[in-house]
Amino acid sequence: MNNAELYQGNNSLQKRDAIDCLEEFADKIKWKKIGDRIIDVGCGDGSVTVNLLREYVPENFEKLLGCDVSEKMVAFANRHHRDERTDFSILDIERKLPKDMRHAFDHVFSFYTLHWIKDQELAFENIFDLLTLGGECLLTFLGHNPVFDVYRILARSNKWSSWLRGVDRFISPYHDSQEPEKEIRKIMNKIGFRDITVKCQEKIFVYDSPEAVKKAVQAVNPFPMPKNVFDEFMMDYVEVLRDMKLIDEENNNKPACVRTNYKLIVVYGSK
Repeated sequence: MNNAELYQGNNSLQKRDAIDCLEEFADKIKWKKIGDRIIDVGCGDGSVTVNLLREYVPENFEKLLGCDVSEKMVAFANRHHRDERTDFSILDIERKLPKDMRHAFDHVFSFYTLHWIKDQELAFENIFDLLTLGGECLLTFLGHNPVFDVYRILARSNKWSSWLRGVDRFISPYHDSQEPEKEIRKIMNKIGFRDITVKCQEKIFVYDSPEAVKKAVQAVNPFPMPKNVFDEFMMDYVEVLRDMKLIDEENNNKPACVRTNYKLIVVYGSK
């Protein structure tokens, strides 16, 4: 999860869903006449922040800050994307906020980050506290996704149990939820968010080959492994995908592809 170069080249799913979300809520977001301050929580390598999010931000914004828990990701983002109004810094949204970040932003965005967070209430409290009065947030994160089932299946095997120790820490809190919208709305209402929208969207993404899946998994794999171990892990990973009927095998000269049906949670709220 700390290889920025690998992530930058293998996050097409995340980019597609970020664009879809921004397009859907473009008319709902309330920009100031001048001087918006924006934060992107879980910015990774910074490419979504600069190449996608910034395209939807008015040109007269004051500050765009990308934040991530990974020092390596933040360093990469600053090397490649920093400018006079765009900066990147380390932030763990599951810990106490720095004082200078409290009530400092008009808009909080977060794409594909909050499903890594176990303490959802604390994360939403921190997002609320990042906002100025009248500020708003737009968030996307995973609900149910077959990748989490694959991790669980492999973690139960003798071969991989030691490598995938603590697997539940890396599974979305909403993976098994029957009513994720209700759970999230309850948290947000308790904290004090207004004008709340929570959607759980059925999505599909097709990887054009098992090799593409391998690179995408490697880019976000939370379990450190030497390359030779990871290569063997991915062989077993693909076999589980095949057992789950997620691979369309080669036929009629068409290469094998991997279908991923998943649920994406999209959240909007204001303070």
